[in-house]
Parts: sequence; structure tokens; C-alpha cells
Amino acid sequence: MWMWLVVIPVLVLVVWGLAAIMGYVVGLDKREVDQIQAVAQVSKEQFDLGVEDFLAGRFEFAQQRFEYVLSLDPQYPGAADLLGQVMQALNQPTPTPSPIVSPTPSPTPDLTSYESVFQSALGAYNQGDWSAALDLLLFLRGEAPVYKITEVNQLMQTALRNRGMDKLFQGLLEEGIYDLYLAERFGPLDTQAFNWRQSAEFFMFANSYFGLDWPLATEYFGQICLANIWGACVRYAQSSREYGHLLLEEEAYCRAVLQYEQFFIHLEDQAFAPTATKVAEACLTATAPTPTPTETTTPGTETPDGSFTPTSSPTVTPSPTVSATSTLTAGGPTFTPTSTPTPTRSDTPTPSPTWTPTPSPTTS
Repeated sequence: MWMWLVVIPVLVLVVWGLAAIMGYVVGLDKREVDQIQAVAQVSKEQFDLGVEDFLAGRFEFAQQRFEYVLSLDPQYPGAADLLGQVMQALNQPTPTPSPIVSPTPSPTPDLTSYESVFQSALGAYNQGDWSAALDLLLFLRGEAPVYKITEVNQLMQTALRNRGMDKLFQGLLEEGIYDLYLAERFGPLDTQAFNWRQSAEFFMFANSYFGLDWPLATEYFGQICLANIWGACVRYAQSSREYGHLLLEEEAYCRAVLQYEQFFIHLEDQAFAPTATKVAEACLTATAPTPTPTETTTPGTETPDGSFTPTSSPTVTPSPTVSATSTLTAGGPTFTPTSTPTPTRSDTPTPSPTWTPTPSPTTS
């Protein structure tokens, strides 16, 4: 009887243990299936939206969608070909395939002992399957919190760091930032991961103004466009154009021209080019110098300083029979002809000398 009292509890424990192991394996398989289905659904939705953007001429949005689809599934049917057509429409070179390689599926983990769980997690880690490694390490931490705690913590930090970086490269900024913050709980991040997380946070900060505050969106995307990541330059160009429209409404033509120039540096829109040209012409008209009026002197008039400066005029030569007497007055010379002269006009005008009379107090 005492043997049965010992054997039965042991059998119950063995059955429960096997049931727990089978449940965990089934749960892993279900999680992987659900993840694959979710990725496939998202890829299909983004691919269909990309096709709609491509047909509607919204090439920059189509580019972002096809690149995102290829980051999820580099072999997605038709995505690479359509991305090439979008790049041709944008006059940009066709990009190289994504450097992120899908991890090799990990074998079924061995859960018979703590060491086997740790070795299974280490195998998944070495194959680059960060999620599988983290799942096994979390399972081990729940079952044996202090088992190889230093090695487990180090593996969890590195796996979270690498998974976070992969998500940032795929454009999943929120998820990547979250993983990097979890990794930082185990220890400080390396410089590369810290800088990428900071850039992702700044991109999301700039994106929060997109469509709400065009001046600020232009300012912030202009800064991150220097790195040219996550389509920041496309966002910068779109923000610059919309900001230019606002300046155009305020009749600030030259400031609008500066924003339109930034748009055309990063994007090309032939339909928008005539409008930008008209705004540039309006800027030139608004900044053209005002003509300065020039003062002209009527020929034969006396200037205030008492000098008589005749302009170039055809030379009039009186005939010898004509005489005139001149009377000098305080106001200037007065010519009084004694007979009607018969002038002879020459074809070539010659300048007359300047004559400056000396005013006198009395006239004789």
C-alpha cells in the first residue's frame, strides 16, 4: 500500500508535467501561427493601399507602403516590381533589398530540465530568433528565477536590444523603442542602439505635428531629413509644400518660394511646377527696385545758381543780315532781336558752350 501511495502521486505529477509541456508547445505553435497570419494580413492591406496610391499618382506614399511590405516579407509577390515602377516614376534609383533577414525557425525546444531550456534559448538566440529566445528565457525565469541569473539577464538584454533594432529598421518605431527600453532595464544601451532610439523618438515627435502644424513639422522633419531615414525627407518635402501654401495666403511670396524649393529638392511634381513658377515671379516683382525719377532741364532755362546750361540741340546759324542786341540784367541775359533772322539748320547737332553771366547791382 505504501508503494501505491508513493507511485500514484508521482504518476500524477508526471502526467501534469507532460500536460504542461504539451500545452506550452501547443501555445508556441499557436502563437507562431497567429503571428504569421497577422503579418500576412498587414502585408496584404498595405500592398493593396500601395497599389491604390500608385494608380492615383501618390508615388511617395506608395513607396513607403511597398517598402514596408518588403520589410515584413521580402518575397511578397509583386511588391518589388511595383516598388521599382514607383521609383522610376519618382526618378529615383531602385533600392537594394532590405538587409534584415528572416530568422531561421528554431527547432522544438527541450523542456525536460532547466539546462535544456537554457540551451534551447541559447540555440534560438544564436539563430537570430530573438522572440523565441525571449519566450524560453521568460519561461525559465518563471520556473527557476535564480537559475544562471547572470547569463539569462545578459541574453535577455541582448535579445531585446537586437529585436528592438530590427523593428526600428522595419519602421515599427513604437515597438522598437519599447524593446530598447526593456533592454535598458538590464543595463545601459550601447551607443548605436541609444542613438537609433533617440532618432526614432524624434521622428515620432516631428510626425505628431504633421497635418496639424506645418511650420513646426517643416522645422523638425528638416532636421531628421539630414539622416534620410524612415522617409523623413518625403515628409519634409510635403510639410514644406503645405507651409509654402500658408505663406502664399499671407502674400509672403519669397518665403513661400524657399519652401517650394525644398519640396522640389526631395520630390518631383510636374503638376505643381507651374504654380511654383508663378510664385517665384511674384517674388521677383515684389522685390524689384522702385525706379528713381530723373530731373530734366528745359533747354534754355536758367538754373538757380545763375548758370545757363543749354542742352545739345541743332546749331542755328543766323544769316549775316540779322543782328541782335543783348541787354544784361540782374535776372540773366535777354536777347532782343532787331530783325527776324533766317536760321540755317545743320544736320549734325553741336553742343553750345555754357555761359555763366556775372550779376551786377545796376544795369546800364
